[in-house]
Amino acid sequence: MKIAMMTLIKAQLTFIFLLGLVSLSRAAERGLTLVDNGAPKATIVLSAQANEKAKFAAQELQTYLAKITGATLPIVTDAENPQGALVLVGRSKLTDAMKVQIPSGLTNARREEGFVIVCRGHRLVLAGNDEGPYHGTEYAVYDFLRRLGVRWFMPGEYGEVVPKQATITVPAMHVTEKPDFIMRNWWLHITPELRELERRWKIRNKMNPEVMFAIPGDSSVRNVLPESKYFKEHPEYFAMNPDGSRNPHHPNLTNPKTVEVVADIIKDYFRKNPHANSYGFAPDDGLPRDYSPETVKLNQGFVDLLGRPGVPGEVSTSEEWFTFVNKVTAAVRREFPEVYIATNGYANRNIPPQGVKLDDHLVVMFAAIWSCTLHAYDDPRCWQKVRQGQMLRRWCQLSKNVWVYGYNYQMLVSALTPLPETRKLRRDFPLMKQWGVIGFHDETRNVWAECGIASRYLRAQLEWNANADVDAILDDFYLKWYGKAAKPMRAFYEAIEDAIEKSPMHGHEDRVLPEIYTTALLTTLRQHISEAERLADTERDRLHVRAERLIFDHLEAYVKMSAAEAAGDFAAAAQHAGRMMELRKQLHAINPFYIWHDETRYHSGIWYWGVLDRQKYYQSLADLTSGKTGDLIALLPEKAAFRTDPHDDGLFEEWYLKVGAGVPASPIGAGVPASPTGAGVPASPTGAGVPASPTGAGVPASPAGAGVPASPKGWKTVSTTRPFYVQGYIDARGYPYLGYIWYRLHVDVPASAKGKKVVLYAPVVETEAWCWVNGQYVGHRPYQEAYVRPSPMEFDVTDVIRPGETNVIAVRVSTSLAAAQAASGILSRMFLYAPKAMDKEQGSK
Repeated sequence: MKIAMMTLIKAQLTFIFLLGLVSLSRAAERGLTLVDNGAPKATIVLSAQANEKAKFAAQELQTYLAKITGATLPIVTDAENPQGALVLVGRSKLTDAMKVQIPSGLTNARREEGFVIVCRGHRLVLAGNDEGPYHGTEYAVYDFLRRLGVRWFMPGEYGEVVPKQATITVPAMHVTEKPDFIMRNWWLHITPELRELERRWKIRNKMNPEVMFAIPGDSSVRNVLPESKYFKEHPEYFAMNPDGSRNPHHPNLTNPKTVEVVADIIKDYFRKNPHANSYGFAPDDGLPRDYSPETVKLNQGFVDLLGRPGVPGEVSTSEEWFTFVNKVTAAVRREFPEVYIATNGYANRNIPPQGVKLDDHLVVMFAAIWSCTLHAYDDPRCWQKVRQGQMLRRWCQLSKNVWVYGYNYQMLVSALTPLPETRKLRRDFPLMKQWGVIGFHDETRNVWAECGIASRYLRAQLEWNANADVDAILDDFYLKWYGKAAKPMRAFYEAIEDAIEKSPMHGHEDRVLPEIYTTALLTTLRQHISEAERLADTERDRLHVRAERLIFDHLEAYVKMSAAEAAGDFAAAAQHAGRMMELRKQLHAINPFYIWHDETRYHSGIWYWGVLDRQKYYQSLADLTSGKTGDLIALLPEKAAFRTDPHDDGLFEEWYLKVGAGVPASPIGAGVPASPTGAGVPASPTGAGVPASPTGAGVPASPAGAGVPASPKGWKTVSTTRPFYVQGYIDARGYPYLGYIWYRLHVDVPASAKGKKVVLYAPVVETEAWCWVNGQYVGHRPYQEAYVRPSPMEFDVTDVIRPGETNVIAVRVSTSLAAAQAASGILSRMFLYAPKAMDKEQGSK
C-alpha cells in the first residue's frame, strides 16, 4: 500500500513537471511579453554595480518602450531578487547564471567590441562590452529598439521615428554582433548643444565617438621636438631648409639624436599615462620636407599626387618619414612593447613607401586630400578614386592598422548644394573591409542638406556592417521619413546620383558642379519635389518635404549664380548668392543640423570660398563694370579659338601673332594618351557623357562661335566658361589633357575707349597664364593651384588696345602637370574695363 502510494505520488509529480515543461515550451513559442495592451509585464534589471553606460542604456530602453506603448517598465537591480519577466541590461549576476557569453576585455589593439541580444524563457539579455571606449550595452539596447521599428535618422527628436503599438512580445533569439571596423567616427565643428545630440545619434546608430588610437594631428610633431627646448642649443635636431637654414617645426629625419629625443618624450608620456594604448604625431600641414643631406639620400624621387614633376618641394617624402617613425616606434617599444605609435599618410606622405617595412605596432592614418570625392573605388571612369583605392590597398598590405581620414564634405570647397553618395558608399565599404581597413575618423561638416540624410545615415550603418542590405536600409528610410512622398523623394536623390555617375567630372571642389547640375536635371528635380509636396499628407511628412524644397531652391539659386557668372552678369550672380543665404535661414529654422544660417562662425563648416565670399567678389566685379569703380568697355565672347600645345610649339611659332602657319591640324584630344587596352575601360567618344552647359537658369545662351572667326587648321572652338577638357580633351578614365593650351578671342573695342585706361580682366584662369593683345606681350599671371579663388588674370592693356577696331587677345595657359588638379584653363567670361580714378586717400587704380 505504501509503495503504491509512493508510485502514485511520483507519477503525479512527473506529470506536473512535464506539464510545466510544456507550459514553458509554449511560453517560449509565444515569446516574452514586455508590454501587454499598454500594461507593463516585465522589469528592467541592472547589476547593483552597473557602470554608467549600462545605467544610461536602461533609461533609454525604459524611455523608448514608453514612447512606443505608453507603458513604463520599472528599473531595479539584481540585488532586489526580481521575479517574472526580466530584461537584463548589461552584465549582472543573472546574466552570469544564464551563462550568456557577453563580449568583454580591453587590449591595446582595440578588437574586443561587440554585444549580444538573447531571449530565452522569461529572460531578455541586452548586454555588451562596456570597457574603456566601448558602448556594447548601449548598442544592444539600440539594436533591440531598432528591431521594434525605432529609427534615428537625424540627431535629436526631429530625426527620430517611433512606431506606436500596445503590445510587445519578443521571440526566442540569440544575436551576437561585432563591428566590421574598429574606428567609426567623424569630427566636425559644432555648437556644444548640437554636439551632444550628434554624439548620442552616433551611438544610437552603432558608431563610436571615442578615440581608439591617438589622432596624429597636424603639427603634433612639435610636441615631441619642442622648439623652445631644443632649437637654440641643438639646431641639428631639426630639418634643413633648401638654403641650409633650419626649420624649427620639423625634425631632422636621419639624426640619431632626434630619434632619441622624440622617443624619450613619448616614453615619458606612457610613464605618466599607463592606461594609454597609443601616441600620435605628424608634421605640419602642407608639404614639409627635410633637406638634410642624409635625409635627401633616402628620398626616392616619386612625385606626390599633389605635386608637379621637377618641383623638389612637391615630391613624396614617404620613405624618409616612415623610416624615421619606424625608428621612433622601435625605441619606444623597447620599454613599452604593447603600445602603438600613430602617424599620418597625408600630403607628401600619402604614397605608400617603397622598401620600408613598417613596425607592426605602427598605426597609419591615410588621408588622400587630392582625390575625387564623387566616385567609388571601382569606378573605371575615375582614375583619381581608383588610384586612391590602389594606394589604400597597398597601405593595408604594409600595415594591419590602417584607418581612413576621409573628407566627408562631398566637396572640400563648397556652396553646400546636395550631393548624395549612397551608390558610392555601397561600393566602397565592402572593398575597404576586404582590403583590411580598420576604420574611419573623417573630417566633415554639420550640413546634412549637403550630403543628404540618407547618405549620412547609410554611412553609419555600413561602418558597423560593410555588407548590410543597402536597398533594404534605403527603402526603410524613405518610407519612414517621407511617408506617401517616399517615391518622388527617392527619385529626387537618385536623379542627382545618376547625374554624378554619368558626368565626366572628377574632383573635390564645387567648381566642377555646374557641369553636373544641368538644366535637364533641375527640370527633373523640380518635378519630383512638386510631386512629393502633393503626396505628403501628414504634418511631419510635409515638414520633411518642406526642408527638401528649400534644399532644391538653394540648389537652383546656385545654378543661377553660376550661369550669371558665366554670362558676365556679375550683379545678378551676387543677387543669387544673397538668395542662397536667405534660403539657408529658412532651412536652419526647421532644424540646425540641415545647414547653418551664416558663414561667419567656425561651426558653419565653411572655411574657404563660401557663398558670402562669392557674393562679395561678384559685387566687386559688378562695381568694376557698372560705373561705381569702373566702366565696362567690352565683354569678350564666350567662345574662343582653342588648341592644345603638348610640345610648346605655340610660343616659338608665334600663335599669339598668327595661327596654324605650317602647323598640322591636331585632332581633338591630341596629347591625351589612349586608355590602355585590357584595362576593362572602353574608349569614350569625344565629348561622350558631357552635358551641355546649363542655359535654363534665366541666362540666355551665347550663340555657338559668337565672336570667333572660322577656325584655322588645327584650331577648334570652345567655351571659355566651361572646363576645356570636357569639350573633348579627356580620356575614358577621366585623365584630362595636361600641358600648354592656347585661346584666341576677337573683340570689338568701341572708339569711345580712346584716351581711357583699359584693363583686361579674366575672373578665373587655371593654373598659369601668359597674355598677348594684338600680337604684343602684356604679362604673366603666376601659377596658382586650380582650386584657389579668386584666381584672376588682370593686365593694363591701354598701350596695346586699338579702340574702334577688332582686337585679338591670345592667352597661353599651363594646366600644370598635376593631373589631380584637373585645371580647367580659362573658366570665366573675360572683359575690358576702364577703372575709375579714386580719391587721394584711397590712391589711384
